[in-house]
Amino acid sequence: MKEKISLALKLKERILIKNFSLNSLKRLPPEIYKRLPQLLNNFLLLYKAQTYKPELQILSDSKFQVKKTGNLPSFRAGEILILILPFPDKRFIFQTQIVEENESGYILEILDPRAEERVPIKENMPVFFYLFSNQYIQELIQKPEYQLFRESNFSEENFDTLEELHLHDLILNENHNIDENFKKLIRRPLFVGNVVDISRAGICASTSGHIKFDDPFNLFYLNFNLPLQNKIIKFGLFCHLRDTSYASEKTFFHFSFLVSMREDFWKIIKEHLKS
Repeated sequence: MKEKISLALKLKERILIKNFSLNSLKRLPPEIYKRLPQLLNNFLLLYKAQTYKPELQILSDSKFQVKKTGNLPSFRAGEILILILPFPDKRFIFQTQIVEENESGYILEILDPRAEERVPIKENMPVFFYLFSNQYIQELIQKPEYQLFRESNFSEENFDTLEELHLHDLILNENHNIDENFKKLIRRPLFVGNVVDISRAGICASTSGHIKFDDPFNLFYLNFNLPLQNKIIKFGLFCHLRDTSYASEKTFFHFSFLVSMREDFWKIIKEHLKS
């Protein structure tokens, strides 16, 4: 499986614009919350990597109704839809689930943004941290021809026949070759930690001591392996450091992947990790 994504666009979307994932409309800044009726037409709906302009009605601080219109696909109860309220320098994001369908539309309930299932990793699995320099990130943002290339050697069909699997992010330059500066970046890790847990959208890792970063971008490349029932899967993924926490003389790093794993991939990986 191979995917190519505009790297400059993804970096602007995930790194330059501040994203706030909220579990209620009440968590919006007061000046925005008061103006919600006037801002309803600004919401975007994200579904299966496609963006739509929905017609919304607010039912409560935790529920919306989305009107059935010709520009929207058909949805099923239980599906996850992302609602985005964008502003020039920030975006407010609501992860919602369809809890009911009626004649005129769908009822969406806002979920806890941390509700996505995480699988704990009980074995001691090292993770290698590589930090992108600010200069390199600025160069990538200014080069629209550069692409994020995600490559994997497995699928549902061939998963059982492979002993070693991988899921790697790479940077391709204008000549469709792996960028030389990216190769230099991953030669020597900044430090090494351990995998704590993993989800479809991110990973938590820890290391000894109290470590703080004062970096404007917090963009990392993480290398780590996970055991899967007589198999091993090797990861090399772009990650955005969203938060850090401290406990028991350790630092816990909470990363979101620059690009979430595909649902079918995550389903395979999750089932094998849990078993």
